[in-house]
Amino acid sequence: MAIKLLPALTITMLLGAGTPPAAPEDARSLMLQARSMQREGGGNDSQGAAALYRKAIALVPGSSQAHLRLSEALMETGNLVAAVDPAVKAADLDPRSGEAWSHLGLLYWNLAQTRESYRPACVAALRKAVRLQPSDPELWTRLAETLDSVQDPPGALDAWLSVGRLRPSATYRGRVLSDFAWERAMELAIQLKNYDARREAVLALCDRPSPDQRYLKFLEDLARDQVDAGFLGHAEESFQLLGQYIPQEPAIWENIAIIQLRTGRYETALATLDRAESMRKSARTSFNIGLCLMKLGSFPEAEARWKALLPALGSSPEDLSLLPGVKELYATCLLLSGQPREMLDLSAPWPEAADHAEMVSLRAQAFIQVEDWKQARAALRDGMTRFPQQDLFQRAAELPPKLFDEGRFFKTDSRRALVQMNLEAMAGLWAEFRSWDRCLATVLEARKAAPVRDVELLLLQATALESLGKPDQAIAVLREGQKLNPNHPTLQNNLGFSLLERGGDLDEAARLIHAALLQEPKNGSTMDSWGWVLFKQGKFAEAEAALRKAAEESPFSPEVHRHLGEALLKLDRLQDALDEWDRALAFAFPQRKQLEDMAQSLRTRLAKSRTGGEEPDAGPRPDDGPEETADDEEAD
Repeated sequence: MAIKLLPALTITMLLGAGTPPAAPEDARSLMLQARSMQREGGGNDSQGAAALYRKAIALVPGSSQAHLRLSEALMETGNLVAAVDPAVKAADLDPRSGEAWSHLGLLYWNLAQTRESYRPACVAALRKAVRLQPSDPELWTRLAETLDSVQDPPGALDAWLSVGRLRPSATYRGRVLSDFAWERAMELAIQLKNYDARREAVLALCDRPSPDQRYLKFLEDLARDQVDAGFLGHAEESFQLLGQYIPQEPAIWENIAIIQLRTGRYETALATLDRAESMRKSARTSFNIGLCLMKLGSFPEAEARWKALLPALGSSPEDLSLLPGVKELYATCLLLSGQPREMLDLSAPWPEAADHAEMVSLRAQAFIQVEDWKQARAALRDGMTRFPQQDLFQRAAELPPKLFDEGRFFKTDSRRALVQMNLEAMAGLWAEFRSWDRCLATVLEARKAAPVRDVELLLLQATALESLGKPDQAIAVLREGQKLNPNHPTLQNNLGFSLLERGGDLDEAARLIHAALLQEPKNGSTMDSWGWVLFKQGKFAEAEAALRKAAEESPFSPEVHRHLGEALLKLDRLQDALDEWDRALAFAFPQRKQLEDMAQSLRTRLAKSRTGGEEPDAGPRPDDGPEETADDEEAD
C-alpha cells in the first residue's frame, strides 16, 4: 500500500507555525554535565545527574558508559537497589569492561551486607571483575569476604591467597591487609588440608626482616608437619629459614642435620652437625656426627668420636636410648678398621655382647678374624638358637651341621666355611656404609675363596657394580644368579627392574617382577618395580594404584616418589605430580638433576595454567528483587 503524505497545513501545525525545529540534545554534553553534578565529579546533585544520564541513555541506549554512570549516580543517592539494573546493563553491553564489572561487584557487595540473597550475584560479578582487573586488592578482598560468608572455603582460600600475593599495605580490621590475608589463607589451608597453600602462606608471613614470633611458630609447626608428610626437602627449607631468624638455636640445625642424614646427604649433614655442636654439645649430636663419619668412610675419626662418647653417656633417658647404638657402631667401626681383637676386648663386659643380636653377630665375626675357632663356633651356635632371623645366623644355619664339629676330620672345611661366611658378612657391612669399592673387593675375595652357595652374595655384587656405575656388569651377575636360583624374589625384582631401566625386554621384565610380587606382595621395592612396568605398558591409572601402595610400604624411597610423579603427570594431575617430585628431591640419588629440571618445568606449566580458565557469565540476579517501588525510583 502506498504511503500518503500529509497536507502542508498539517505539517505546519505539528511543527509550530513560523518556529524552526529544536536542535537534538548532544549525549556527550549531557554526560559531561551530569558527571560534574555527581559527588565524584565535585558536584552535589546526584539526583540531577541521574536524570541527565537517563536522557543520554534515551539518545544512546547502547552506551555502557551511560548506564554505568547512571548506576554510580543512583548509588550516590543511596538507592542501591535502583542502581543494580543500569549496572547489570553496563556489564552486559561491555562484557570486557573491568570498570563495569568492578562497579557491579562492589554494588552487590554493599547490598549483600544486609541482604543475603545478593551474595551469589556478588560472587559471580566479583569473580568476573578480578579476572579483568587482577591487580585490584579491594576486589579480591570483597570476593574473599563474600566467599567466607557463603561458606565456600576453597573459593575463599584462593581469594585470600590472591590478596596476599598483591601485598597491599592498606589497613584492614586494624591489621595490615596482606598479613590478614595470609593468616586467613593459612587457617583455611589447614582446614582444607591444602598443603601447598599453607606452605605459601606461612613462608609469605615470614618473608620479612623481623617476623612476628607467632609467624615463626607457624613456620616451625609447618616444618614438623612437612617431615611427617614426607616433604623432607620442604621441611629442610623451612628449618633453614627458621635458622636465619634464630641462628643461635642449635635445635634448629640439629633438625636440619637429621633431615640431611635421612636423605643420604652425609657431607652436608656433617657440616650442619658441626655448626650445631659449636653452639651446644650433646650426646645426640655427637652420635650423629659419628654416624656421618662412618657413612663417609672416615673410620679413624669415627672411632675417636665413639671412644670419647661412650664413657660420657650418663643415665638420662636420652643417653640410655643412645647407648646400644653407640656400642654397636663402635664395635662395627673397629671391625671395619681391622681391629677385631680390640673390639672383642672392648665389648666383653658389655651386657649387649650377650643379649643384642647384632653385637653377638659382630663378635662372632671378630672371633673368626682372630682365628678363635672354638669361640666363633660357640657364638654362632648361640646366635642360631636365640637370633635365628639375624643375617649371619641365617647363613650359619644353612651350613652342614658337621662343619660345626670341632673334631679333626672336618677342621679344615669348618674353618674355610667360617672364613667364607665372615667375608660375606663383611661385604654386607661395607655396603651398609656405602664403601662400594671395598664391598666389591670383599665379594670377589669371598668368591675366590669358595664357590657361591646362594644368590645373596651375587645380589650384593650386582648392587656394588650398579653403584659404581657398571650396570651392564651388574646385569651379567644377576643373570648368573638367575641360573643358581631363578625363583629368588629379590633377584627377580632386581633383574627385572634393571632390564626396565636399560631398555631390555619389557615382557621378560614384567614376568620377573610379577613373579617376585606374588612371593612378596608387601615388598615396597617390588611394588615400585611393578608400578613402573605398568607405566611402561601405558597403563597409567593402574600404575598409580601400584605406586601408591609402594609409597605406603617405602615412604622414604626417592625412586617410588619419582615414578609416582611420572604416572600422575601422564594422568594430567600436575600438582599431585609435582608434590611427589618434591618429596623425591629431598634425597640424593643419581637422577636428581634431571628430576630437578623436570620439576621446574612443571612448576612453570602450573603457574601458566592458573592464569587461564573460563570466564563466568554476568551472574545471577538476586531472587527477591528490589525492595523499593518503581515510583520511588522515578522520584529519584
